[in-house]
Amino acid sequence: MIVEDHPMVADTTKAMLHAMSSEDPITITTHATAKEVIQALEAQSQRWDLILLDLDVPGATGLSLAAHIKDAGLAPVTCILTGTGRPDYVAQTFKDEFQGYILKSSPTSDLDAYLQSALMGKKVFPAPDTDAAQTNAVALTKRQREVLQLVGTGSTSKQIARYLGVAPGTVDNHIHASIAALGVRTRAEAVAKALMLGFIEGQLETASAA
Repeated sequence: MIVEDHPMVADTTKAMLHAMSSEDPITITTHATAKEVIQALEAQSQRWDLILLDLDVPGATGLSLAAHIKDAGLAPVTCILTGTGRPDYVAQTFKDEFQGYILKSSPTSDLDAYLQSALMGKKVFPAPDTDAAQTNAVALTKRQREVLQLVGTGSTSKQIARYLGVAPGTVDNHIHASIAALGVRTRAEAVAKALMLGFIEGQLETASAA
């Protein structure tokens, strides 16, 4: 089960998991709110092998949904997958015997490794201070966020340039800088990670065609 309220992030995570389990296909369900998760846990009797839980979904506050999952006896198969690197949250979930606490701000290669470990049933918790410091170090300028939000609508560099009143090369520079800052490889990955970390919310109106 993937618990994530941003569709693009949920789809990206789902695709990563399917790629990792291509030789042994798995069934994945996604839920976007705390209410949906609680209803799914109450209605479905099958054993969950892995739950990837974003803490910041509608209807959840702090560790409230994590606490419900713990009460349901599912902490051992639940990994928190969040952009919130709070040491107290990490410590509490470790104490409550959750399977792991994965930071969305991790470099793509590390995130792949963490998810692979989670699929294999291994404990996955951040090293003290290292990942939290990395989360705090990730930053995007206001213009970079604005450009990525427009990229997320499917707009081209030329369309974004016209919308913002700048040169297409300037738009590309902002995109390349964002990709480097986020530690990803493509525009799509940059948009997904920006959503994960809360740098962009929703979508701006698509720019007019040139």
